[in-house]
Amino acid sequence: MRSSDFKIHDHEKLDNILVELCELIINKQKEDPDFYGMVAACVLDNQNRVVKSTSQNMNDKWVHAERAAMLKYEHEVGPLEEGSIIITTLSPCSKKMEDRYKESCTSIINESPIRKVYCGYSDPTQDDSENYKHKKFHIETSRNEKINELCKERSEEHTSELQSH
Repeated sequence: MRSSDFKIHDHEKLDNILVELCELIINKQKEDPDFYGMVAACVLDNQNRVVKSTSQNMNDKWVHAERAAMLKYEHEVGPLEEGSIIITTLSPCSKKMEDRYKESCTSIINESPIRKVYCGYSDPTQDDSENYKHKKFHIETSRNEKINELCKERSEEHTSELQSH
């Protein structure tokens, strides 16, 4: 593995995708707020294909956006490719969550060939877990303050939604 496998490029392009992901959340919330969640993610591959998804409620368990995007990519395109990047409105979870479907997003990304994650907002509650400390990917948060705030607002709505259940 080369260090370039972990390097994130073209922040402007990635920030534009983050804005699209925030729009996806808003549109999906209008469509069905009980099924679609407040986090969105996508896989951007080496051919510039973008496969997006939001988190989804399946039988009272949340399929997190990163997992949903990765599964959708595999279904629509094929196996995940080295050099691809996960773009997500909220940094990958790493701690145990009772309402999450299967293992953490950090774990599934670690098991994949993806070594780059770009997020709109970094969740400070997830950064101190052992799982996160041993992640196999490089993560960067957008430096665009407006995008940080937009993604943070979505995550705060997500957090308050979880606490009300």
